[in-house]
This record gives sequence, structure tokens and C-alpha cells, in this order.
Amino acid sequence: MIISIDVGGTKIAAALVEDGVIVERVEIPSVLHQNLKTLPDVLLRLCRDWLGKADSLALACTGQVAEDRVKFLGVGPDAELCLHQQLEASFELPVTIINDAAAAAWSEYIIGEYRETLVYITVSTGVGGGMVQNGRLVTSYDGFCAHLGHVSVPQPDRHQQACVCGRKNCVESITSGRAIARQASEILGCSVSCKQVFEMHLSNPEVNDLIDRGAAALVELIANIKAVTGTEVVVLGGSIGLSHEFSARVRSLLNRLPEIYKVKLLAPLSGANADLVGAALYSQYLTQAGSKGDRVCR
Repeated sequence: MIISIDVGGTKIAAALVEDGVIVERVEIPSVLHQNLKTLPDVLLRLCRDWLGKADSLALACTGQVAEDRVKFLGVGPDAELCLHQQLEASFELPVTIINDAAAAAWSEYIIGEYRETLVYITVSTGVGGGMVQNGRLVTSYDGFCAHLGHVSVPQPDRHQQACVCGRKNCVESITSGRAIARQASEILGCSVSCKQVFEMHLSNPEVNDLIDRGAAALVELIANIKAVTGTEVVVLGGSIGLSHEFSARVRSLLNRLPEIYKVKLLAPLSGANADLVGAALYSQYLTQAGSKGDRVCR
């Protein structure tokens, strides 16, 4: 069995997983924005009762997951931990860490039995992504790979948006829940949440246009992804991505693309536990691939 943990900015979920099936599950509020350095100890306490039952530890983690460290991009410029080394020492188990959206992409790929290429995009508080190309999860040594929210797309001059990564007009800076709430608050002159934006959009043309721009930015991203990967399938998840109001706009705009750029836009199959299941399945895949002598990245 595998201990699988999903480390996010809002919550931390952990599960004991056997052959892709969750046997037990627990959840606590995240500590990333309170005291990041306590994270390894928090994870150990959360999973201590499972240590004698598990053969390995798999993490789906927000941020930039490099070979030797994890950089928590939404927490701060110096928010990073040598998490792999710390957890391997405290859990005394083999450890695999991948980005949370990459874990969800792998879960969708395995459970959905898609063809060799699949792209997963999550639109929620932020915009994340994962890519499976030719049957392999796309990864890189420094972890800045398939971060699809940081692909820049065209915007009118009066709607230029600065992104936290240092560039302008990244999809993250236009379409994410944070970005929509920020832009709507500027339009309305008062602080509103993304949820409130979607509740009021029909009564305010400027706010409605804001959601249209977010959907259009996402469609530009999908067209770029199609040109790069040739994928026939994009799975769209996340609280915003799954909302009927937003996904309907995305589908309408996708239908207007030239034929060569069109893809099947699907809802996730693996549900709320996609990150947990995906991390466990990927850890299992690496173990099996390693036993066959294949060279793989953790």
C-alpha cells in the first residue's frame, strides 16, 4: 500500500491507497501560509498510524517540484523546502513528489484509458496543468514544466495584466479565481470574491466581459497546447473550470477555432481525490518502470 498526500494552499489531504483505491482518508487545513517549515512534521503526524502498512510515500504538491526541493510559488519568493530529503528521513520510506496538477493529469490518463497524449488544466484559485505525452508524464529537473497557467496569451492594450511570475498576460493573471476577483474588485470599487463575481455577472456588463476574457484566454491556451502537443483531449477541472457558466463559454469559443485546433473538452473522471489517486498511481508506475530498468524521473 501507498501513503498518498495532497498538499495544497487551502487543505492537506492524506490517504492510504491500494491499487488506486482509497482505503482510508483524512484531511486538515493547510499550514503553507501559516508556518511552512512545520510541514514535514505535520505530514508525519497526520500519517503516523499508517507507517507500518505502507511501502512508499507519494506526494501531490502545489508549486514547482524540482528534483531536490519544492518551491511554493503562491506562498512567497523564498518559500521552499528540501521536502524529498526531509520526508524520506522522517517516514523512512521511498518518496515520490510531483506537482498536484500533474498528479491529476496522470490519474485522468490512467483511469480514462486515453490515447497516448492528454492535457489536464485546472482553473480554480490559480491555473495549473499537467501533460502526458507519448504515454509519459512530462516533467523536468527544476520542476518548471507544464505550468500551463504561465503561458502568455494576447490581450487588448487596456487589459494588460502583470503576473506574479514576472511576465504579462499569463493565463494565471487573467483567468484564475484570484485574478477574476482582483479585476472585478477594481471595476466595482469594492472587494469581491470570485464566487460573488459569478453571482453578479449578468447584472454588470463590465464584469460579464471580464469572465468572457477569462474564457477567451483559456481557449487561446488550449489552441497553443494543441499546436505544441497534438493532443486530441483536454480535461478541464477546478471549481471555475467545472462551473457550467464558465465551461459553456469555453466550449462555445472552442467551436469557433479553426478545425486543426479543436479538441475534445472533457470533465474529470477521477473527482475530488484526483491528486491523491494520481500521486499513488504515478509512484506505482515509477516502481514498476524502475524494476524493468527504465530511466525515470521522480
